[in-house]
Amino acid sequence: MTSFLKNTQMNFMKREDEFYRNFKISLNNYKNFFQSDHWLFNNKKKIKLFTSKNLKEFRKNGLSYGLDDQFYNKKETNKLFNILREQYGKKALNALLEKKNIGNPKSFVKKDNFFFTGNELVHIKHLLDFKDNISLPKKNIVCEIGSGYGSLISKIIKTYKSKVILIDLPESNFLSHYYLKMIFPKKKFFVSSQIKNRLTKEQIINNDIIILCPWDKIPKIKIDFFINSRSMMEMTYETIRHYFNLIKANLKIGGYFLCINRYYKDTVGYPIELIKYPFGNNWQVLISKKSWLQDHIHYFFLKKSKNLLKDIHNEMEKINIFSIEVKKKDQFFLRRILPTLIYKIYKVSKYRVLKYFNEI
Repeated sequence: MTSFLKNTQMNFMKREDEFYRNFKISLNNYKNFFQSDHWLFNNKKKIKLFTSKNLKEFRKNGLSYGLDDQFYNKKETNKLFNILREQYGKKALNALLEKKNIGNPKSFVKKDNFFFTGNELVHIKHLLDFKDNISLPKKNIVCEIGSGYGSLISKIIKTYKSKVILIDLPESNFLSHYYLKMIFPKKKFFVSSQIKNRLTKEQIINNDIIILCPWDKIPKIKIDFFINSRSMMEMTYETIRHYFNLIKANLKIGGYFLCINRYYKDTVGYPIELIKYPFGNNWQVLISKKSWLQDHIHYFFLKKSKNLLKDIHNEMEKINIFSIEVKKKDQFFLRRILPTLIYKIYKVSKYRVLKYFNEI
């Protein structure tokens, strides 16, 4: 074995240690307030998979379960690719694809030396949908709440050269740390385990990719763009309020918020509805529509205003109609036939009773 290959393997092992070390320290600091029943259930199923050796194939061995839509087969993925290429052009699409098959997903397509799945193509569509509606400064900061394994934010870094702050549970950070390091090996990373007493402005300024846990307090720093894609719908209302307070305190006037979430979901133990999110009225609605390929999810792209507006109020009336349509098609019989209020009372009561008995 050549010395070059040995050094490469040793460097990779050091990286693996770095990923697992941060994960282990974050687990020790876990604040259960931020882990809903949805993620408690999902992460328990994967608990034995969280090892450094499993990172290389994390999209094949189950580690990315719940964070990675891999239900698109190769035929469907090729169809989505052709739709995007026709709409946006080959050059724009290729600029956002990877030449590395990171995580070795079960069903991937290789085209022109690029590897991708349907999941990446959906994230590319999300970005290209708002691209013409956004103007970011040269030195911009983007914060993604619930970054999963890092697919969407990787494309935003490529497009806007952004400094990014990622906030997610340790189980997700374990994957995004690895995934983004494989794409951006020269970027400066700062992770939760490096915080001594508190996170400082200097640590944010001096690094490119900052990966935090929900309980790590962010200093007062103005952020240009907040993102939450398909994870607030899996949080409790208390956690959702926590993040909205963070957004309202740190997002610049004129800054943007991309919120892509289900109209209705109840895997946390009780119903979480988009119309109940505490947006407030200081938002200009730039895009409001059903999400691409996902009629049960809403795509909201908002701009923060210093003035109170009626935009959100008007949109919520439309969203409520969409929510009713989604519930009528629900596969769960009780949710479909019971009046909304009765079903909510049933779910909240069940949640509280189960929580009480789990705590005694």
